Amino acid sequence: MAEQPLTADSRKFLGELRDLLLEQHKLLLDRERAEYEKAHGPIAGPGPLLTLVIEDPHFAWLRQISMLVVEIDEALSPRNNAAQRVAEALTARAREMMRPDEQGNDFQVRYSHAVREAPEIGTLQGRIAKLLEI
Repeated sequence: MAEQPLTADSRKFLGELRDLLLEQHKLLLDRERAEYEKAHGPIAGPGPLLTLVIEDPHFAWLRQISMLVVEIDEALSPRNNAAQRVAEALTARAREMMRPDEQGNDFQVRYSHAVREAPEIGTLQGRIAKLLEI
């Protein structure tokens, strides 16, 4: 029995989720960059910032959002005939990950602090929570 292909509704939902996650990633990255620069001085430009984001432990927790966005992009790619179960798995991961929790994993704890301390991150979290129904 063949797997059910990704539905149009799932494609639309994943596209909206992807866009919100990218927006939140940008806000979180800007916040982390400012904290990093307070401790280490200015970052010399986009190239050095990218290197830090990829390699420095200070930014490691943000890679979870990056990876989820990449996986959503892959599922939505016309070259990939993703099954509906892939959309369901990605949605479940997003629901778990994007739930700020002071007692959760490293990402959830750090995310909880960012949501609480930065109004724009908190506002965007509200939109993400509404979309994910969390």
